[in-house]
Amino acid sequence: MIAANVMTPNPITVRQGSSVRETIATLKRHRLHDLPVVNDEGKPVGIVTARAILHAAVPAYATSNLINVMRGGPDLPSVYEHLRSIANKDVSEIMDDEPSLVSCHIATTAVAAILVNMATDSNNVLVVDEEERLVGIISAVDIVGRTKT
Repeated sequence: MIAANVMTPNPITVRQGSSVRETIATLKRHRLHDLPVVNDEGKPVGIVTARAILHAAVPAYATSNLINVMRGGPDLPSVYEHLRSIANKDVSEIMDDEPSLVSCHIATTAVAAILVNMATDSNNVLVVDEEERLVGIISAVDIVGRTKT
């Protein structure tokens, strides 16, 4: 089986140059965790995750050493203040600009191996055609969901 057989075609995307605010709205509207970022030709230039947005919004002083203290403390409105402060930034400032790209003709076994070994916030592989335009997206669910049990 090949990527084209398991991919979700025509994925929801954000355009290069979109704001973080627009990206958050798209994530919420479609209940997604990450979005491919495409240029005007429809070619993927990155992928942005809700976790990357949160990472950009968490105050720099919230280090791992401070987490235990924060667990029992009050809500920190500064997270939301930071979200508001980055809302107008270009999504390219926080996206991963090296998304995992595969051809629509690659074997799903190879895609599965890529997914298992990913070390990024995204849990998706982007599928491109011969002109490197985005045509689909594949998550682990797309592969395991094809299993006949």
